[in-house]
Amino acid sequence: MTGFDLLPPMLRGMVAAAVVAFAVAGIARLAKRERLAAAAAGIGLTAGFVAVLGIINATPRQLAERLPLLAAIGLAAGGLASLRHRAARLAGVALGLLGGAWWMAGAPLHPATLLQAASVALALLAGMGLAWWRGTAMGPMGWAWAALAAGLMAAAARGPQAAFALAGLGAVLGAAVVRAGLGSAARLPLAVCLAGVAAVPMVARAAPADIAAAAAPALALLAGPLVGGRLPRRVAWLGAAIAALPAIGLAWLLR
Repeated sequence: MTGFDLLPPMLRGMVAAAVVAFAVAGIARLAKRERLAAAAAGIGLTAGFVAVLGIINATPRQLAERLPLLAAIGLAAGGLASLRHRAARLAGVALGLLGGAWWMAGAPLHPATLLQAASVALALLAGMGLAWWRGTAMGPMGWAWAALAAGLMAAAARGPQAAFALAGLGAVLGAAVVRAGLGSAARLPLAVCLAGVAAVPMVARAAPADIAAAAAPALALLAGPLVGGRLPRRVAWLGAAIAALPAIGLAWLLR
């Protein structure tokens, strides 16, 4: 039995994501490969998600089983979005957001199923777009993942969603320690997976506590800068945490 096997299942994804992101970022910085360093959080996220649930070889039956491949989709699209050409960047972002929403909505292929899944796909696309738009740096993205993890645990969400949220937080922290940038190859998988993890309990049971938990990262991203701007400069970084607290508290009350 390895030391990794001795970790609580809740923390395995977080540790794997942090270690891989830290290692990739550190090696890339030493080799002066800044674009690879800027992708470290996305690579760590994918590794962390695989550590939580493993690679699903067959067609996923549960919504949470779609998350490891969602991270891979975001990482691949983010790699395309990190290219120098403007057309490639736009195509990568569009493929990541649209492909991620389509995948988490059940990957419908026929017109009838596409229409049936349209409302879920559009909601996912909006959430992923919000996370991409506002999660432009390590700080906002890290706070959003922390708020999601806290909200899911407060709501007592069923399944491995909290472990996935901790893996996302671990990926950001592992890369941030080395002061790696947040390039498109990291920002895009983090964005689509943030919305994807938040959506799993909402789609599965849509309990009020799940809705409150999903609102926590949105508040951190949207209201965090406003709250932080009203705080003294030395504690302005707490703005996102304070903004997310009402949703986390409501998730706990409603569980």
